[in-house]
Amino acid sequence: MKNMYVYAAIIGGGASGLVCGCVAGKRNPDKKIVIIERDNRVGKKILVSGNSRCNLTNITANKSNYNSSFDGGIDNLLMKYPPQKIIDYFESIGLVTFADSEGRVYPLSKQSTAVLSVLRNELRRNNVEEICDTEVIKISKTDKGYKLHCTDKIIFANKIVIATGGKNNYAQKVIQSSHSVCESAGLRSTKLTPSLSPVKVNSPYIKSLKGIRAQGKVSAVVNGKNIRSDVGEIQFANDALSGICVFNLSGILNNTDQAEIIVQLLPDYSFTEIKDMLYKRIALVKNESVQEVFTGLFHKNIGIALLKESNIDTNFTCNKLTKDHINKLANVINEWHFKVNKNIDFSSAQVTRGGIIGNQIDPLTLECNNLKNIYICGEVIDVDGDCGGFNLQFAFSSGMCVGEQL
Repeated sequence: MKNMYVYAAIIGGGASGLVCGCVAGKRNPDKKIVIIERDNRVGKKILVSGNSRCNLTNITANKSNYNSSFDGGIDNLLMKYPPQKIIDYFESIGLVTFADSEGRVYPLSKQSTAVLSVLRNELRRNNVEEICDTEVIKISKTDKGYKLHCTDKIIFANKIVIATGGKNNYAQKVIQSSHSVCESAGLRSTKLTPSLSPVKVNSPYIKSLKGIRAQGKVSAVVNGKNIRSDVGEIQFANDALSGICVFNLSGILNNTDQAEIIVQLLPDYSFTEIKDMLYKRIALVKNESVQEVFTGLFHKNIGIALLKESNIDTNFTCNKLTKDHINKLANVINEWHFKVNKNIDFSSAQVTRGGIIGNQIDPLTLECNNLKNIYICGEVIDVDGDCGGFNLQFAFSSGMCVGEQL
């Protein structure tokens, strides 16, 4: 088996690993630095991020956008490498960007290939080598550094960066955990669950709503307690609820027992206001089908589902509706309950919740506390953010931080 000797080996050619390599390569022009990627090319997940437009950061990013056991690290990274510094860095290597009305930053070309291309160009300028189709199986200590046991070679390195990402490979829908490499180095991880994904629900009406979109408010309720709410476009899928607002709750709801998601279709209206609205609409359509109550308000299929959920015969005419019917209907519009089915499917998840526990990592340098010259960056750490550029903000900022330590 072939041996290779390098100054620094970066395990993982995703967002954090690539930026780390760019920064480290520029700081160490005379030292051999390599990026080891198990796939056949680097940056595949970058290419599919942000609907292939690559939402590379968000100018509103703050600590509240993250779930993590690495609070000190997030504080430091947001202070030392805020979104503007990420934007400035990418512009320094050739990328022109713009921010939309919600603070999401994209390449001006709206092409994720532009982000990957400027990173790979910077790697080439700084003589950082990409080694693809090579998987690191185990890390072991040597007298002078570390030994990386790979599928086709042995790599000896003075310094190691673990940037292996999460359990999911969203680019190829291939599920494979990279945390065994971390375990071989003696690092502990939390339970891994899918995040930023659709939430599977149990409802007899969900299939009839497939493909429909509606504005509203969604709330994650676990064991009867409202954990978090979000507002936005709700998308109905074959067996799930989707959309950015649902994605932001998915890390809480996925793989959780006794959970439900509550949908409010008219979040700006109180129960009483919804009831009054229904009475006015019923008076308008009078002897017509009860389904006409929702014409001009909701999609027809949503209206039918609301009626069925309220145990109202869809063949009724409006004059048959009782006060009890209207109260039930207003209740469902105000709080439509969907029981969550446990979801362990990483193939539709954009990120992984969980990872290397934060108290094992120095929050200022991202070096492992008990493993000198082993650094950690990116999604492999127990950090996951909201949808909208926050996860790439963490990936790029943590990669920059580690690159500056090498």
